[in-house]
Amino acid sequence: MERWIWFLGMAVFYGVLFLWFLNQVKKPDYKKNYVLVKTLQSAAFVSVFLAAAVVSQDILDFWLMLPAFVCCFAGDVMLAFYNKIKKKRLFLLGLVTFLMGHLFFIRWLDRMQPLAVTDMVFPVIAVIGVFAVTGMGSFHTGRLRPCILVYTFFIAYLFAKSMHIAVSIPDMRHIVCAVGSFLFMVSDISILFLYFYKNKSRKVHLFNLTTYYVGIFLLAVSPLLCP
Repeated sequence: MERWIWFLGMAVFYGVLFLWFLNQVKKPDYKKNYVLVKTLQSAAFVSVFLAAAVVSQDILDFWLMLPAFVCCFAGDVMLAFYNKIKKKRLFLLGLVTFLMGHLFFIRWLDRMQPLAVTDMVFPVIAVIGVFAVTGMGSFHTGRLRPCILVYTFFIAYLFAKSMHIAVSIPDMRHIVCAVGSFLFMVSDISILFLYFYKNKSRKVHLFNLTTYYVGIFLLAVSPLLCP
């Protein structure tokens, strides 16, 4: 019961802050303070994770998951700066930092359940799909295309592995992690339309932020849901 009270409290805290964040992003001049407001929102999921880890007292998961959240926080800050100054090196650095975060999440999941051949099926399909989509004339990925395909493999693997674990161990924590990983993957895929599609839309940006921040919240709060 006590953990559910913590869960609800964190959800309210995070949700209120996220609504404020979205309101800031909807403003016409949002780029003026974008780095600051996105940094605050990303600091919120790190805070949620730290609080959840303290309440759950799961030391092993804490050390396995902490580097992933740190990398995601750093990647957010880099992409926030990229949104403001549009330096391709910043985007690539942010992409690499997020990839490291995914690899840390994958290491955490692989400790729960060893790698299986079936875990590789969906990532391969995802890479083929993204390869086909980015080959269309409406996408302009340039020399970043190989990097995007590598990144696609690992974000798809993260989702596939979390789903495999949720099916094998269908408790609340693993189901929440699977949903969080799915939203994380959807958010990453939407980046293609946010940065590389010729007809960019503010709605895609809001969709990207919503799926990402909800997904990573579910991963951050998951230690509270341990059986």
